[in-house]
Amino acid sequence: MPQPTLGFWKFTFAIAAGIWLGCLAVAATAWLIWPDLPPAVVSRLSQPPAATPTSPPPPSSNEEMFQQYLQRQQATQEQQNRQIEKSEQEKRFNSAPCQFWRQQYQANPTQGNREKMDGYCG
Repeated sequence: MPQPTLGFWKFTFAIAAGIWLGCLAVAATAWLIWPDLPPAVVSRLSQPPAATPTSPPPPSSNEEMFQQYLQRQQATQEQQNRQIEKSEQEKRFNSAPCQFWRQQYQANPTQGNREKMDGYCG
């Protein structure tokens, strides 16, 4: 059985006609559906998209980008330092010497016991 051959121009015309008919089908569908859309959807489709307020505007230069990077690094470092300091303070507060001097100060609230408690508990 011989295979049908299709010339280059016929093939190109067939592809162009398919794309054209596809575009016409999409346009006709949109034209038919447009009157049936709810007003809220129509107003939302007719307005340009709003810029998202949560995303900062893109920096205009490499220097600004570098400054933002340094600020983020500094904020991250400060947060890590606070976490480390908090965990060390909790460790000191829960240590045996701190517990002992807290009990001593509660039993006998003198200045010496307070100084020892502050020294061991931070």
